[in-house]
Order: sequence, then C-alpha cells, then structure tokens
Amino acid sequence: MSAEQSPIVLESLSDEHVADLLEIERELFPAPWTEAMFRQEVEEKWLSRSFVALLGEEIVGYVIAWFLRGEVHVLNLAVTQAHQRKGIARFMLAHIVGMANEEACHLVTLEVRVSNEPAKLLYLSMGFAPVGIRRRYYHDNNEDALVMTKRLRG
Repeated sequence: MSAEQSPIVLESLSDEHVADLLEIERELFPAPWTEAMFRQEVEEKWLSRSFVALLGEEIVGYVIAWFLRGEVHVLNLAVTQAHQRKGIARFMLAHIVGMANEEACHLVTLEVRVSNEPAKLLYLSMGFAPVGIRRRYYHDNNEDALVMTKRLRG
C-alpha cells in the first residue's frame, strides 16, 4: 500500500458488517453469497476466522477462512473494485497465513477461477502452488477452479 494512503485495519467479521459485505458481493461476483451465508460465518467462530478490511470507516474488502485440524481453507477473499491493486488482498491473505503459522497449521488451500489471472499471480507471488482443478466449480458459468495450496512449517 502506498505511503500516502491510510493504513488498512482488519476487524473480525460481525453482524454489523454483513450489509456492506452483501453490497461488495453484488459488485464483484455473478453468484454472490447470501446474508445467511455471512451470518453463519459470524456465528461459527470455532471454525471461521473472518475479517473485514477497513480504510477509515469504509469496508474495502474481506476474507473468510476456515481453520480445522491443522489446515486452513480460504473461502472468499474480496476487495472492492475502487480499492483493488493496492495491496489490500495481499495484506488480508498474509494475515490469514500468519494466523495459520501461529496455530501450527500445515496447509492453506484456496480455489480461484481459472480465468482470474490477477488473483492467480497474487497467490503465486505469496507462495501458493497450483495442485489441481475442480471442474465446473463455479455454478454461475460452470467455470473450472484452480486449486492452490501453500505448505507451512506446521
């Protein structure tokens, strides 16, 4: 993130954030998550470690990750169009990877659309490697997902 920009602050996902996340979902994704899906992430604290990225008072992104039995699955990583390419996604994902290391997890996994070149480049630059394809994973257009993992010391 540039020096002249205010720092991004991560805050644990709560009910008060859901309406803003629904707007971001509609902006970015053809098959957005529902309110019920986000509320489940708020309630399932034993499994879900989810954060919103705040720039001042504005939510500019979020990350949803499940921590279970030494593994982490990143379900969703999103940044508003107006704030993309500013290091916010990298910052959020690095936070999740840092938490995974602290908790002695051994693997972080995520899926990305095969057509999403910017995201794939980000994940590669952060040490994720492609390990497989989930055929017709995305229901809105039957696009394949590239499965990527990052092995940790755990």
